[in-house]
Amino acid sequence: MKMKAVAKSKPGPGLQLIEADVPKPGPGEVLIKVKYASICGSDVHLYKWDEFAQTSLRKLPRIIGHESAGEVVELGPGVKGLKVGDYVGVETHIACGHCYQCRIGKPHVCQNLEILGFNRDGAFAEYMVIPAENAWKIPDSIPKDWVPLMEPMGNAVHTVLAGDITGKNVLVVGTGPIGAMAVAVAKAAGARRVIATDINDFRLRIAKKMGADIVLNPEIDDVRTVVMEETGGNGVDVVIEMSGNPNALNQGLSLITNGGWVGLLGIYGKNRIDVPMNDIIMKNLTLYGIVGRKMYETWAITTALLESGKIDLSPLITHRVKLEEYEEAFNVIFQGRAMKVMFEIDPS
Repeated sequence: MKMKAVAKSKPGPGLQLIEADVPKPGPGEVLIKVKYASICGSDVHLYKWDEFAQTSLRKLPRIIGHESAGEVVELGPGVKGLKVGDYVGVETHIACGHCYQCRIGKPHVCQNLEILGFNRDGAFAEYMVIPAENAWKIPDSIPKDWVPLMEPMGNAVHTVLAGDITGKNVLVVGTGPIGAMAVAVAKAAGARRVIATDINDFRLRIAKKMGADIVLNPEIDDVRTVVMEETGGNGVDVVIEMSGNPNALNQGLSLITNGGWVGLLGIYGKNRIDVPMNDIIMKNLTLYGIVGRKMYETWAITTALLESGKIDLSPLITHRVKLEEYEEAFNVIFQGRAMKVMFEIDPS
């Protein structure tokens, strides 16, 4: 039995629509009929075939994609807790279960971590196989096309809830998809005021829809003046750094009050970071480096937040396409006209 899939079949820019065999689940695995899948920033890197992609994707061809949702259609030997027909979201980090981090309850930072769509075939396909433990059952109250966004939303949840957020003034730096989700999570978790910054006005408009009290473009607005006016001259209590921009990080650090905390999710690549360490020490700041989602505590929290009705993910899905329209999907991202692009693979 054959299926359609989008893959990285050869080195260089671009992707290919291929025909592949439907995979068979092995022991402890399940076969998922993929319903929806969304494009992540890492998929964009794979399309461009930049340095990150070349060092991260070692085996070709590879079916890419990881933010996804679908229906369990076959169980491998030994699978418990799932049944055919279950609708699931997918945890894309696959832990070894044996290293030191896995043994002490921190599999999200597993030393031998594999990532769906990189180390094994991914979700831009009609079917995929995943470990059964990576399938998270989704209640009927959550819209099915929101479920692929629960994986990146988990990053936002993990970052925003790294420290005390309730009643705090929060600055979210960078309002790409995860930054916009961080805005919504902070509001749902009881933040007093959420200020969001970005140099992309399209993204700022989405951040406003996600609940930001104030949105600012640092290339146009006087961010410092506004932040100080809104916080009584104290500065914000929390900075959520999502941009991966050194200047944005330093601006955030300059706007945080004594004793505040910073959640760091943005990736800086080869950018040189000149961090004002003396300020961090003298202001008694706490910095949290965040990667992935806690497996599976973050999934439980993310599910509860969506079930509560306090967060609406609809504004994030700006484009919907078929799998065959993958070129159009990536082009709208390259043009800066998209937030989340959703492949509707089998939406029935």
